[in-house]
Amino acid sequence: MEKSRLLYVVLFHTVFASFGEIEANLLNYLTVPVRQFFADSLLLRYGIAPYSSQFEFVYSMVASIFFIGAIFGGAIMGPCMEHFGRRATAVYLRSFLGALSAICMLLSKWLTIIELFAIGHFIAGVIAAWKIAMFIYLAECAPDHSRGWSTSLIGSGSTLALLLMASLCLPSVFGNDQLWWLLPAFALLLSIFHLCFAAHFPESPKHLFCGARRNKTAENCHERAKLSIKFYHGSAADVFKVMNQFEQEQQLLTSREHFKWTDFWKIPELRHSLCITLLTSWVFAFSLTNLKSQYLESMLMRYGLTQTGAMISTMALIAVTAPFCFLSPVLIERWGRRPLFLLVTSFSVAELALITGAQFASDQTASGGNDATAALALIGFTFGQSSANLGILHMTPILIGELIPHAARSATIQVNLLFASPLFIFIVIAYPPLIDTWGALFFMPMALISAVLLFLLYRWMPETKGLSVNTIFRRMAKLGLLNSSSEGSTTSINGDGYEDEETEALILKN
Repeated sequence: MEKSRLLYVVLFHTVFASFGEIEANLLNYLTVPVRQFFADSLLLRYGIAPYSSQFEFVYSMVASIFFIGAIFGGAIMGPCMEHFGRRATAVYLRSFLGALSAICMLLSKWLTIIELFAIGHFIAGVIAAWKIAMFIYLAECAPDHSRGWSTSLIGSGSTLALLLMASLCLPSVFGNDQLWWLLPAFALLLSIFHLCFAAHFPESPKHLFCGARRNKTAENCHERAKLSIKFYHGSAADVFKVMNQFEQEQQLLTSREHFKWTDFWKIPELRHSLCITLLTSWVFAFSLTNLKSQYLESMLMRYGLTQTGAMISTMALIAVTAPFCFLSPVLIERWGRRPLFLLVTSFSVAELALITGAQFASDQTASGGNDATAALALIGFTFGQSSANLGILHMTPILIGELIPHAARSATIQVNLLFASPLFIFIVIAYPPLIDTWGALFFMPMALISAVLLFLLYRWMPETKGLSVNTIFRRMAKLGLLNSSSEGSTTSINGDGYEDEETEALILKN
């Protein structure tokens, strides 16, 4: 019964929180009608000729503003999660912004104002960054043994939403000048429904418990935490044991009620955990995931496909790799995090290598793309879509929820976004002006860096399947993964050993 209740909650968020994916990919999946809308608006308001150099500059800037919104969203997400709570950030604020983004896009179409579309696209970037808050929220709600599949299911649902969206974006359906506005209208309905009904789900029990120390109504928070545990873990859950785990996690960073970035340097275990999450963030940043979210259709057309062929190929890519969406929640619990995330990174490296080859072949011909380059690119994009479906997007949120104690999670999210966001913003901005002159050299450094990241993850990433955060944190110190001094380990960890003898035996065995 308790599993089914948690499953219903996760499925609800999976379906109705997907408005963010629709808004984030409008510019990519509706390339032709949206570019025509941009051309009409710029010609009408500013006299800019369609498809001129000025037009291309404006188009690339509107595409890039999405990632500026992602940086802004990442910067304010941590404080919002701490002050307003996990649920308020992931549900109330995110859904409200989803509705606002959709309204801006609808008004831009009806009023022929490109600036409104840019504002909506900026807000869509904020929403995309705040999907991390949804992962953290559900990771804190789920029991340790269900944490992996519950967060993976949210990520898999995003891919299935894009499959539905791709089918609706065909020129014969909504992907034309007259009907493309129906996609943001659909996103508007999803966001409103999510806002109205997800408000009935309780706040994260861990946030309620750990936030009680700085809350004047601590006793009330503890009572609400108990009710939340029973809701998400089941009425038969051992509430005392779960709250004892929360207490032990809270003691990991004792005397650090207000966590600071400098604490990452002072605590060796935390520093190592941060490094691992940064590696996975950079895997995502150097992958083609962000670039494809804005330019996949134009990339496919560059390699020799027509608009319809590119759209059908996109649908085929998502459909062929769709089984990985259903496998991901299973594999993350059966295989564990480490082997799955290494496979995800390997697929991303393979995609970059194949696209580099396709671009190199395209550079050698005067006509650009042909059937051979299109086939090579499609094989590469298949690896990339497999990587996305298996979890390249939610690797970092899952590891933040498992490697980082509650008090340091918001700061960890901010650090990751600070060091990763400028990278993929630069890649997205640089692609249109540089791809014609640099060719394959544009992708080659990304492939090499991703290969190095794969090697580092192979060396350093621990297995966290089924373990509580405090157990994982102590495991790092126990195994000496940081080569840290005994003094550093002592100052960072409070408590009397492991949660139980069985867990300690498992750790020592591994």
